[in-house]
This record gives sequence, C-alpha cells and structure tokens, in this order.
Amino acid sequence: MDIDDIFTMMVYDNALEITEPEQIDDLRNLLEDNFMENCYLLNEEDSLEYAVKDTLYDEAVNEDFDEKIIRRALELGYYPMSMKKRVTRIAELKEKDFEHLRDKGKKKQQEFFRNFMTIKYHSKKLLVTFDRLHTSKKLKSWINGKFADYSITFNKAYDQCIEELLKAYPETWLTEDLLEKYKVIHETPDDKVSIDSVEIWHNGKLVAGEIGFTTHNAYASLSGFHNEDDVGTVQMCILGLFLKNNGYAYWDLGMELEYKYRYGAVSCNRDEQEKYYGTLGKEKLTFPVDEIKLSEFLKFL
Repeated sequence: MDIDDIFTMMVYDNALEITEPEQIDDLRNLLEDNFMENCYLLNEEDSLEYAVKDTLYDEAVNEDFDEKIIRRALELGYYPMSMKKRVTRIAELKEKDFEHLRDKGKKKQQEFFRNFMTIKYHSKKLLVTFDRLHTSKKLKSWINGKFADYSITFNKAYDQCIEELLKAYPETWLTEDLLEKYKVIHETPDDKVSIDSVEIWHNGKLVAGEIGFTTHNAYASLSGFHNEDDVGTVQMCILGLFLKNNGYAYWDLGMELEYKYRYGAVSCNRDEQEKYYGTLGKEKLTFPVDEIKLSEFLKFL
C-alpha cells in the first residue's frame, strides 16, 4: 500500500457521503459541518493529513456515480470527479466486483481497486468575467499566420476528445465509471445542464480540445489537451472570445493553477462564487453546430 492508497482511504472513510440529489442543494453546509466533525482527527503539521483536510473541505463522495446527483451538481457549478481506491475490506466489495474478480482469476483481495465519485465544491476557484478576459498578445498574428486555416467546432468530436484526453493523462480522474455518465449527459442534455466538447481542427485533424459543461449561461472547462505547440493557448483564447461575445455570464476555470491567470481569471471564495451564480439567466445556452474559422474572431481583437 502506497501513499496514494492511504490518502484515498482517509478521504473515503471521513468524507461526507452524498446519496440523494437533494443533498447537493445544501452541499456547502453539509461539507463544512462534516469538516468540523472530522478535522480534529487529523494533524495539520503532517503534509498528508493536511492534504486530506483540504480535500474533506472541498469534496463529498458517492460510490455509485448516480446520474441524478451528477446532473444536479453540474447545474450548481460543482465538479463531479473520481478517485481510485484500493479495497481492503470485504464489506466494500459489491456483487459486480466479485464478478470482476472471478473474470480476472484468483487474485488477492488487496490488489482490487474500485472507483468512487467525488463532488467537488471548491472553497476557492478561478472565474473569468468577460470585462477582464485576456488573450495572448500573439493571438492576432497567430490567426493571421500559422493558424490562419484552423477552425473551431463544438460537440463535433466528443468521443475523440475523450480518447485524446486519456492518451494525454493516463492517470486521469476521468475514470470509466464517470465517463459513462458524462457520455449519457452529453447525449441527452436537458434544459439545465449539458456536457460539451470544444475542438480545434487543421486540415481535418483534431489538434486541440477540451470537455466542459454548461449550466444556465455559464460555461466551465473540465480538462483539455493539445497536440501542437501554442494551439492549446489558441484554443483557450478563442473559446474565451466566443463565450464573451455570445451571452455567457462567466467562464469557470476551476482549481487555482498559475497559467489560468493569463486569461484574466480571479480567485473567488464560496461567497463570491454563489454571488456570481445568482446572476445567471434561467435558460441554458447551447453551442452552434457549424464550424467556425479562427479568422472570424479577428473582429473581436
């Protein structure tokens, strides 16, 4: 058992468990109450336990990847994610797990892993409001130059984007269990939420993209990839320009990473996040079906 196993066991054993979609509506209070109940068990001076505390403050768990819970979480701007956990107790195994073990032959129980879903409600996350959107200083020359014949589409190659993401990040949080539910939501969006893909093309080849989700008139980026130099930056800049000029209220970039500040992101605590969420319109926006040449975005620069 390694340090990652210990981390996920501690999280799984101490985290708030969500079993009903209605609990998502009170997720902040439930998370904060659960954190206060469990934080005394952990030592802040220990780096592993500090990381566990930080995770407990942000994440609830659901072992069944419940679609209704996922849809409600997405609608409220929370991130359904996933963790892999080593099974150490027979009680944690389910009937389908025993079938899996039989298929694999006689293996030690300690070698069996199963995934569980986490619902992440960031205590701090990065949002871009479009009065603050920044694009690369090179974007105009790039579109006029080496990216002149590139184009952007939405929801044209969702499966291909997932394949590229899995190639780029083999140890990703996008586990098979979670992706199954994401695919269902992608194929059956409702009037509240959708799972979307964004693609950049060159001569019929997918060179960059991402998946994300739309709730009301806000869009959140989940995970992206790129296969050529600079095209990842171009994809982000073009997406930002599209959102800004098509009625989106803000762009949710999730956890704090330094590169995201380049696009004008600001760090928001939960009070600030809820304030922004309260400004959203009732109708959910949808992306266009037509391919758009990147050169069409020059008018916005």
